Amino acid sequence: MTGRRATTTLGTLLRLAWRTDRKAGLVLAVFLLSGAVSHGLVGVFLREVADAATSGRPPQAVVWAVAAGFALAAGVALGRAELALMQELAERMGLAVQEEILTLTSGVPTIEHLERPVYLDRLRTLREESWQLYFAVWALALVVEHAAQIGLGVALMAAVHPLLPLLLGGAVLPSLLVRRRAARHLDAAAERTAESARLEQHLSEMVTGAESAKEVRLSGAGPALGGMAVRRWEEVSDVQGRAGVRAGLVTFAGSATFLAGYVGALGLTAGQGSATAGDVVLVATVGVQFVTQASRLAFHLGSVTAGLRAAARLAWLRAYAQEPAPAEEPASARQPAPPEDGHSPSRLPGRLAGGISLHGVSFTYPGTTRQVLHDLDLRMPAGATVALVGAHGSGKTTLAKLLCALYHPDRGEIRADGIPLHRLTPQAWRRRVSAVFQDLARFELTAAETVGVGDLPRLGDRRAVESALTGAGATSLIARLPDGLSTELGDTFERGHRPSGGQWQQLALARASMRRDPLLLVLDEPTASLDAPAESAVFARYAEAARRHPGAVTLLITHRFPTVRTADLIVVLDAGRVVQQGTHADLIARPGPYAELYAIQREAFT
Repeated sequence: MTGRRATTTLGTLLRLAWRTDRKAGLVLAVFLLSGAVSHGLVGVFLREVADAATSGRPPQAVVWAVAAGFALAAGVALGRAELALMQELAERMGLAVQEEILTLTSGVPTIEHLERPVYLDRLRTLREESWQLYFAVWALALVVEHAAQIGLGVALMAAVHPLLPLLLGGAVLPSLLVRRRAARHLDAAAERTAESARLEQHLSEMVTGAESAKEVRLSGAGPALGGMAVRRWEEVSDVQGRAGVRAGLVTFAGSATFLAGYVGALGLTAGQGSATAGDVVLVATVGVQFVTQASRLAFHLGSVTAGLRAAARLAWLRAYAQEPAPAEEPASARQPAPPEDGHSPSRLPGRLAGGISLHGVSFTYPGTTRQVLHDLDLRMPAGATVALVGAHGSGKTTLAKLLCALYHPDRGEIRADGIPLHRLTPQAWRRRVSAVFQDLARFELTAAETVGVGDLPRLGDRRAVESALTGAGATSLIARLPDGLSTELGDTFERGHRPSGGQWQQLALARASMRRDPLLLVLDEPTASLDAPAESAVFARYAEAARRHPGAVTLLITHRFPTVRTADLIVVLDAGRVVQQGTHADLIARPGPYAELYAIQREAFT
């Protein structure tokens, strides 16, 4: 870590502590410095005790002994006060750090970091090491205290003999260096095993999770998956164990220098003829403190270093959350396609007049080489219900993700009424988008909250929730729940109601109906758990709503042709390209992929 980067990350730690609790931080600093002075005075007072006792001055020896006792008691009391303040500050910082990590992770506009192993590994490492962030501030405070105690000890020993600080200082420096090396061993091992640790956790959750329990038991794959998890865990343990052994050996070698330096200091003091008994006691006492404080200084410096690495990862996450746009501007942004209405407004309209269009859009998932969409051109008119049709892997869901600004196109441009979406913030566009995907989220909250999160400003608006349920045709579902909208859903709750797959989909459809004025509604096979008549009824309801409010585009993705045929525009994708588009009547009347797929499905159900 470079000096400038270390300074920046150290500033991150200090700002975090200052923002968490300024008063506690200031009081802690006072206690730390006072404790350092108290411990240093113990050695001075003990020297006076020894000299007074050996020179026949018992009353003075008693006075100095009492002073030494008070200094030691003060040091212990201040240490306990420090511990209490540090724990309180660390707990508050821990909450602040965890909240920031969750906020940053969920606030990244795109979802690339959640689908790429390299980002998942870094996020996992950051979450696991987040405790080091707030412990590092604690350790930094202790480093200051230990450094102050060591500085005072150096001054006291220099007064006895000028070579004593050099002797003990020469024993301290190697330990500081080897502890940093030991910390690097452990950190490198954690990074090397991040992927294996993540896979082990995934396999363990597959074996013990409720969602996969049926298939795991029917297939008898539990022991095999458990064995895979164990092998991954053994791999992680082996790598980290070897790193721990190497770190331990290095640390032991550094710690051995302390003992050599301490013994040498005592020998040097006792060997000079002018030393008094008090000088020997002083060196013995301060030397022990020196060695102890130096050892603690080295340990806490390692903690600070670990905290700096965690702070650097937090800084990376902050930067990634603030700069989500791709590094290269879309090619079509440099040569923009002409807007449909001849002008390019500066902000999104209240309703679409022209529609949503794609111009030369190409896309490849990060970390892969296969291009999923190829120079795709498409216009979806405002007020239209558009159905995407194609075989698995043709790019339907990928296109839906691009339209929702969950990914940025590699090339090309998407426009809404002539406004290039890449010139908007993803949040500004997504506030005008509602969507339900086949792999929908199952929010284990109350039924009202599960629906209400579809429009956060109206999360607590029961009338809005009821209206959304009506729009999605899910009112009967709520009527069957034991506590209605107040029913707690999922296994998270002790007495939670466990909805079926179809019921979760109905709730997701209602959630997508919460927003009153979306410009785009995406329904990506959200009714796969419903039968064909129920799906047709759902899509018919949304298609009718789209016709009543023509200022938006409704995008349907489904494999069931009775539903597809009701769309105003059908777009057929094949290998990431638009190969056909038109109405059901148009496409069925001419040879092509749509007619072939329609014939196959019709024969399957006749």
